[in-house]
Amino acid sequence: MNQSLTKNDILRLIKQRDKSIVFRKPKKSSKSSPVWEHFCIIVVNDIEQGFVCCDHCKELLVYRQRDGTTSMAKHKRSCHASLTSSSSCSDGQLSVTQYFTSSKSSNVPKGIKDKIKLACTEFTALDCRAFELVTGEGFLKMAQSIFDAGRYFSHLSNINVKELIPSPIT
Repeated sequence: MNQSLTKNDILRLIKQRDKSIVFRKPKKSSKSSPVWEHFCIIVVNDIEQGFVCCDHCKELLVYRQRDGTTSMAKHKRSCHASLTSSSSCSDGQLSVTQYFTSSKSSNVPKGIKDKIKLACTEFTALDCRAFELVTGEGFLKMAQSIFDAGRYFSHLSNINVKELIPSPIT
């Protein structure tokens, strides 16, 4: 019987300390992501349930091999940040103030911030991406590079942004 349980079913089994649930570390291979050092696979009655458990905060995350470990890596970054932060919530979740800074301390005019917010919204919608993408380290580095390039060129220059973006085959 290959019955996968829901997240709530698994949480109930964990709370009841049911003996049918096992937290198993995956077998290591040369292709294994290092993120697996921080997660266990949820197994109930010898059947993998499609969930992993964070070793640090015990949060359950959906995991399918075909989707990879990206969501686990993102969780690990936020989980470790909250563990080292004195302002973190008790359940290991980041507080709202850790995601957003006060707009009063910003030197960026509201009109510019609104234009960027709209551009980020359009970017994520048009390219079918999660809005969380715009807060990622890689995206921020790319945005900073484009911003720096913009400072280099005068507002009168006739540079098209497409000239700055590399070809996907490079």
